[in-house]
Amino acid sequence: MSQFQFPRRKPLDRSGVSSMPSGQRALPAGAVLAPEACEHGAYYAGWLGSTSAIVRWHAVKRRFVFGEYNLGGPRIKAVAHISDRGEAEGFAPLSKTEPKDAHRISDYAFETVC
Repeated sequence: MSQFQFPRRKPLDRSGVSSMPSGQRALPAGAVLAPEACEHGAYYAGWLGSTSAIVRWHAVKRRFVFGEYNLGGPRIKAVAHISDRGEAEGFAPLSKTEPKDAHRISDYAFETVC
């Protein structure tokens, strides 16, 4: 049996940090943009679970649209705002951004994804 022991640590002070489900980043309270503050068709940088992402906001459908490579090919997916997600994965927008070519979503894919 190993004699290795973890050192004792003080509990984390979580004041001022929003609560997130496991696998999601803890963000400072007030750092996430509200859905009403997001502009239709604009790109936003933020966190999708524990991964940074650049996504496009669809105001009518209230979904963020993004591209990912899955099983060798590109796929377009949509996800809710982190405040609307319930128990599902959500996107936490932190700032408006201008995407590079790799992050751009075509207008057709943007309108037909969900």
